[in-house]
Amino acid sequence: MAVEPNYLKRRDLASLKAVEAAFHQGPLAEAYASAPDIERRSGIGREEFDAEYRAKGRPVVLEGYAADWPSVRTWSFEHLAERCGSLPVVVDSYNSAAARSTTFGGFVEMLKASAGTGAAPIYLQEWYYKTSAPELAADMPELDIARYDFRRKLYGDAGSTNHQLWLGQQGGITRLHQDSYSVDVLHAQIVGEKLWSIMGPDAELLPGPDGELDVEALCASPAAQLTRFALRPGDVLYLPAWWFHRIELLSDSIGLGRKALDEANLQLHVRQRVGELLALALNPDELRRTHSELFDVVMARGRALAHQMDIDLSRLRQ
Repeated sequence: MAVEPNYLKRRDLASLKAVEAAFHQGPLAEAYASAPDIERRSGIGREEFDAEYRAKGRPVVLEGYAADWPSVRTWSFEHLAERCGSLPVVVDSYNSAAARSTTFGGFVEMLKASAGTGAAPIYLQEWYYKTSAPELAADMPELDIARYDFRRKLYGDAGSTNHQLWLGQQGGITRLHQDSYSVDVLHAQIVGEKLWSIMGPDAELLPGPDGELDVEALCASPAAQLTRFALRPGDVLYLPAWWFHRIELLSDSIGLGRKALDEANLQLHVRQRVGELLALALNPDELRRTHSELFDVVMARGRALAHQMDIDLSRLRQ
């Protein structure tokens, strides 16, 4: 198997740790400390958004775009615990060693108990709330700017629904990554603040002549397009497909992640989905070895896709 030369695109645990370490000290940490803010707009309509940002692949924060959502006006962790306290969730699912099952109410109690103790921040990642708590959807109306999402035509209304809530404790981190399947990222901040560090899709972190990661070359490259910004309640981020992003919770935080497939990226999207599905069906042991931290997440995505396509995964290896 060919080894990916760009460490930013690797998903093995050692590479993920090496990239994460670069954010804490050294040239990359210094570069981000002085990195420019993202472009911010307010009062923008769908047509202007399509012409100025989506068509040109330009990231933007739409300030206050979701400020009138009931979730932004009324939600807190305690509010959700009252509404969803008995629902099952998996906390810290991105870390197989730390992942544990509980209820949503139990998750909120964990947050309270660990606050100020110095323990690792607790994170409920990618909660597909529409499956277990569809009533919450009324508090987060559909984004007008996301109507271009081609997945509705590809999978149907039910199959294209992948809205996720991300709920976590101050200090929680989602490591640098590109989202899978060539989809755009739309993220609405509901409670608290998040610090986003982003890089352009052509950014590369390669070994230097001495074999060590050449972080200085990454920082000096115009392709890196290093940008750092805070997302606050009511703000909506548009991040085009393939942009790298890392998120740090500046306070206890709730955000809505919502993906959208631009028709221009349809062919790549389908190739990636089918390729991942085949990897799951034909070589799961290799996938577990090379993507240990994300294996369970990838498995869940593959099963969901197979269900959408009415594929019996048990028959693919016969």
